[in-house]
Amino acid sequence: MAETEKQEIKNPRDNNKTNRERREKEEKQSKLLLRVGTIVAAIVIICIVVGLILGIVNKPSRKVVARVGDEKITLDQFQSAVRMQRSNINSNYQYMEQLYSMFGMQMDESTRENYAVQMSEGAKGLMGQSVLSNMVDQRVMAYGAAQEGITVSDKEVDDYYKGMFAYYPDGTPTATATSEPFEATPTITDEQLAILRYTETPLPTDIPTEAPADEAEAVAEAADAVAEEVENTEAAEAVEEAVAEADAAVEEAVDTVEETVDEVVETVEEAVDEAAAEAEEMASDTAEMVEEVLSDEAEPTSEPTVAPTPTVYTEDMFKQYESVYFANNYYYSKDFFKNQLRYELLQGKVEESLKANIARTADMVWARHILVETEEEAQAALDRINNGEEWGAVCAEVSTDTSNASNAGDLGWFTEGTMVQAFNDAAFSQEVGTISDPVQTDYGWHLIQVIGHEERPLTSSQYDTAVQTAYQTWLNGYSEQLDINLDGYNVDMVPTDPAFVG
Repeated sequence: MAETEKQEIKNPRDNNKTNRERREKEEKQSKLLLRVGTIVAAIVIICIVVGLILGIVNKPSRKVVARVGDEKITLDQFQSAVRMQRSNINSNYQYMEQLYSMFGMQMDESTRENYAVQMSEGAKGLMGQSVLSNMVDQRVMAYGAAQEGITVSDKEVDDYYKGMFAYYPDGTPTATATSEPFEATPTITDEQLAILRYTETPLPTDIPTEAPADEAEAVAEAADAVAEEVENTEAAEAVEEAVAEADAAVEEAVDTVEETVDEVVETVEEAVDEAAAEAEEMASDTAEMVEEVLSDEAEPTSEPTVAPTPTVYTEDMFKQYESVYFANNYYYSKDFFKNQLRYELLQGKVEESLKANIARTADMVWARHILVETEEEAQAALDRINNGEEWGAVCAEVSTDTSNASNAGDLGWFTEGTMVQAFNDAAFSQEVGTISDPVQTDYGWHLIQVIGHEERPLTSSQYDTAVQTAYQTWLNGYSEQLDINLDGYNVDMVPTDPAFVG
């Protein structure tokens, strides 16, 4: 052992070299492990950061489906709008089912299929496009309203929202007229009647007012004439006997009628006297009751009658109904729902502002037409009418417009721009009473007869159409001022819930 120790002490350099190599090796391994750990940690951190970024970017509330100017339509908003639309379709279907049930009927399969198709997987693309288009229009409308200083306050939205639950803390609103009164529609003129050449309805034959005896006398006279022609024959004797029997029957009938009339008159007089007596008695009783109520001697009832107190619709009740509604309808939030109400109110105000420039009357034409496939057929029909045949008869025979062929092709009164351009131009340029040469449209060849042309008051339907046309024109004008981008949309974004309830 002493020799070994001496040997180790004797070779200290060898020991230092070995230790140094081992330490260097360990240091290299430590550095390598440190570098690997650092790289791994960096990768993990990068993955986390990237994941967070992607999560934020792809979050429905942040992912952008479309842009309308500076406004964004997010995936969350779009999907909520689709789900609201699907919920409304289901509600409408259930309402129709209730109507059918009320009348003891089963909903027909074609009606049910119509709802089912709207909610089907194959129709989700069409629904998505329709919903997104409506959302774009809402943003354009809001932009246009802001430019014109048209606004909706939070209170207006809140009041409207509460009204959806029939809650009116400030009192039930007073009912207002839904539309303004319209002017009376002019009647058909003599000129228009002459053009139409309506066939008069035959009047009923006058009912004879003479007594049956007069008819018997006429019969007797006729019988006498016949008897003279067959005088001294057996037929004459038979006729005379028949006349005598007829006279007797008539006299008996007249007596019976007179007796019946007398009885009816007597019965009516008795009934009138009896009713008058009862009325006098009731009047006397009523007067006594009134005097008793008004007199000081009237005694109060032993137990006063108390009217039932109606249940007060409190705010707590409203909040309960509200919470139940959204608890059972988790397809869209309350905030989203109220925002849709804001758009609805805003559109109503825009339309009201546009009505100031929409006239209640318009230049109109009343016309009828015959529609055929070729110009030759149209010319042939025109020739027949020019040669004296009735318009209505020719129309019923040859017109391919089955919707009104049986009504002589009558189109009623219509405003400028209602019909296709070629038809419109011909109708509004013709003189009243004239028939056009054949006019070609995409539907075929027309003969057009103008029955009337005048300034007339719009019907309720025509006025509503005019308002919607003005609104769409207004909307298109502001749409052209905005950059609209739909690149973020694809059909896979369209949800298919809630499912169809049918």
